[in-house]
Amino acid sequence: MSFDYCIAYEDRGEVHTSRWSLSGVNTTSNGNTNSSWLWMEASVSANTVTVNLYKAAACESGDKVASGTADISDIADGAVACSVTEENSSGLSGSFCFESYTSDPSVNVPVLVSLCVDADLAIEHINLDDLPGDVYDSTNGMADYCAAATQKVLLLASQQFAEELGGFGAPEHQYHTVATRDYPDYRRLAAPDQLKDAAVHWALMLAFGACHERAQDTMYSELRDYHNTMREQAIGAWNLSFNTNPDSDEDADTAKSGGMTRIERV
Repeated sequence: MSFDYCIAYEDRGEVHTSRWSLSGVNTTSNGNTNSSWLWMEASVSANTVTVNLYKAAACESGDKVASGTADISDIADGAVACSVTEENSSGLSGSFCFESYTSDPSVNVPVLVSLCVDADLAIEHINLDDLPGDVYDSTNGMADYCAAATQKVLLLASQQFAEELGGFGAPEHQYHTVATRDYPDYRRLAAPDQLKDAAVHWALMLAFGACHERAQDTMYSELRDYHNTMREQAIGAWNLSFNTNPDSDEDADTAKSGGMTRIERV
């Protein structure tokens, strides 16, 4: 499964990306991200943008996990695809689109690939590698379930908090190729860790649900139901912080999930 709901915390006055899709993401402690974060370095020369992705904020050569180029000479006519391939045998590759490119990013762009990784899941279920082999991948760990949970949580957030995330626009999905993808603007999630509990329990619910198919009524089904309950409780307790103008405003508002009650900023 590819990670199609990455959040690039970019300044869209400089660069606007969309439709991220990364494959080969390793969510284990020895993975190719930094607890699900990457950093994007981009520079343009003669209409060719060179992109490097790193798994550490310092962006040193040994931490490069993918790179690629894109020709943006026709970017005024529509989004331009950029493919990236693995570096340093990272196993990570994928693509995204440039919607606009005004100038090189003044700082390397943090990219949140997933709302959770194996270390987060292990807090709830320590023996992840004891799960069946078609659930826990020996190379990439629980990546498939982390990807699915991230997608489901962000889509739910975009429904519950459509106004705060900029409007009722369609998700920034890589297969949608007509209009510029602006909304939902997940960069407005000022503290994405506030969604982590829901993602963790959603991932484990899906994983144990897959295990449940092996028997009629087992420990797996009980764990699936437990994590479903905890997932619902985590969603019900959402009190999210938003940065409603991430290009120029660092302040965050908050809104509660249940009654959608605005809390004044002080």
